[in-house]
Amino acid sequence: MKIVAVLDRYENAKNTEDKYYLEAIKKFGGVPILINEYNLEMLELCGGIVLTGGDNKGKLDDYLISYALKNNLPLLGICQGMQSMAMYETNNKLVDVDNHYKCEHHVYLEESNIKKIIGNDKLFVNSFHHQQIKFSKVFKIAGKSSDGVVEVVENTLHPFQIGVQWHPERMIESNNSQKIFKEFIRQIKTK
Repeated sequence: MKIVAVLDRYENAKNTEDKYYLEAIKKFGGVPILINEYNLEMLELCGGIVLTGGDNKGKLDDYLISYALKNNLPLLGICQGMQSMAMYETNNKLVDVDNHYKCEHHVYLEESNIKKIIGNDKLFVNSFHHQQIKFSKVFKIAGKSSDGVVEVVENTLHPFQIGVQWHPERMIESNNSQKIFKEFIRQIKTK
């Protein structure tokens, strides 16, 4: 089975947002497990990690990023998850951005793993964030919006340790969203 750890930002609170992540993972052959501080031992069963969206970087973000890097696991950061990846091992602060909440726009990709996955240097995305990152230490910036907001970071030394600022799980009917989840699940080793 391709078991995926999904960061449960709300730690046992009833969170209806999780269903989008769980459904997208299942759709492409993964078996999701919500991970929080009370069941970290379950990570040993998991072959990949999804850092979910949310309002703030949580205490488990750095732990899960470190775990993925140390164990060479596929990692998909979404929205806040991507910001957490960019802030990993930095004192990087988030900066407010006004024109990226509840809208759609294009993202322009640099030469990168995600560009190979998408098969194009431009894609159309949804946007629900009100903060942005300006730089990243561990992960390379791999895509931006036309107004310069960082939209993609990735580890160039791994085929799939990618963070995206948008919500592909909420655009799962989109061919590009499907490519992201398919490749993420494909990269997971069977447990």
